Amino acid sequence: MTEPTDLRLSVPLQICDEKKIVHFVNSGVPHVVVPVTQVGDVDVSRDGSAIRRHEMFSPKGANVNFIEKRGANKIAVRTYERGVEGETLACGTGVVASALIFAATENVNGPIDVIARGGDELRVGFEKTDKQFRNVMLTGPAEFVFEGTIEV
Repeated sequence: MTEPTDLRLSVPLQICDEKKIVHFVNSGVPHVVVPVTQVGDVDVSRDGSAIRRHEMFSPKGANVNFIEKRGANKIAVRTYERGVEGETLACGTGVVASALIFAATENVNGPIDVIARGGDELRVGFEKTDKQFRNVMLTGPAEFVFEGTIEV
């Protein structure tokens, strides 16, 4: 994966009449990561859309990941993806961003296991020095889902 850039931890953000503490990293795509108690309780559409369009991330916006700690090195994630403008079942750069933010805020080393909304469990490996991440690798299942032919 691309080496992450622009790591920002514990950023206060006013969203929907509520102050949230969020984190940010560009893992090839800009991602905001929001720790929550239960990912199943998050209104991903409402909160994700509001954060994605927040002036702090303008003009392009950012993808938004909500993460729940499930163990010392395990999280669950739900992602609001810009462009799609809704929740997706998985996002590779979002899984990476979520794992790296989790490692930074929990002060743990990898690999980090990540359960995506679609049910797949992915693994993010990396080398961490202070708040710097290198040699980031995403592994998980891959399925062939489409084949087609176009005549021109």
